[in-house]
Amino acid sequence: MLKLARTVIVPLALPFFLATAMFACDKGKGSGGGGGGATGAAGASAIAPAQGGLKRALAAMPKETELIVGLDFSQLRKSEVWKKYQPMLMEKIGKDLEEFKAKCGFDPMEKLTGFLMGAQMENEGLGNATIFVRGFEKGPATDCIKKAAAEKAAEGKTATIDGDYIELMDGTEVKFRAMFIDDSTALIIKQGESFGDKAALTAAAAAKDGDGLTSSAAFVKLLDEVKTGSSLFMVMNGNAKVMQQSPLPFKIKAIFAWVNVGGGVDGESRIRMEDADAASAMVGFYKMGVEEAKKTPAGKFISSVKVSSKGPDVVATFKFDQKQIDEMVEMAKSF
Repeated sequence: MLKLARTVIVPLALPFFLATAMFACDKGKGSGGGGGGATGAAGASAIAPAQGGLKRALAAMPKETELIVGLDFSQLRKSEVWKKYQPMLMEKIGKDLEEFKAKCGFDPMEKLTGFLMGAQMENEGLGNATIFVRGFEKGPATDCIKKAAAEKAAEGKTATIDGDYIELMDGTEVKFRAMFIDDSTALIIKQGESFGDKAALTAAAAAKDGDGLTSSAAFVKLLDEVKTGSSLFMVMNGNAKVMQQSPLPFKIKAIFAWVNVGGGVDGESRIRMEDADAASAMVGFYKMGVEEAKKTPAGKFISSVKVSSKGPDVVATFKFDQKQIDEMVEMAKSF
């Protein structure tokens, strides 16, 4: 039973784990996050393609996509939380960043506005993925790649730039492929350990509303409930391979969540079940797991998380202030 309870806690906490990880790898005022009002295709304006928006990105993602994650870096960069932890990050990448700026003439940390990914899940992690990176201007970015390739030519490393298409090679091995689909949005396709070729990138870039994920009325309806204008949002299909290993006696239809980062971190995570009875039962499992979790070092944060059921949804809302985040980051460093 305790294993079942832990299985409920993990998906509810997943979006917050993602948000904490943004700071834990590398530390304001207020007690909550910021931004995040827009929902569905109307949101993600800073991270979706400049031309076509979120709908264009979703159309480019295969119907088999199981997980979507969006990170609004422009919103994150304005937060008090980011301002506090930025110096720690700069300590780790400062030298490389200065070299990049000197060579390329721009600061990638200032230019990056967002990241959007649609992926299939494998037992070992991510499988195939369609990725959009927004913020780097095509002209300066391609000039930078040309300079880097010229410096490494003697080592057999080459760069091919064919219009909007970019390919980096190390001898006969493909190291990277991407395509600019507008002046500030790059498209990358991962096919297992390989990169999608020019044909695959061109086909994805040409996708229209009604293709890919936008062909699923159920998905589009679900996305309308997600605050895609938040600092971070995610949607996971309950049919994802990773979810098939769940020991729960209920079927999870979807997990979706959003996180806002401002003077603190707040957000909401939802597990959609088949009906209200299943959602109520899941809350019961959660309460069992909470009693166990209270005995762990992370137990002191549980009071900042409220879990309830609303129709077929298990709803978890959370709100952590800067002091709590500092403690969590320190705790995460020990793992």
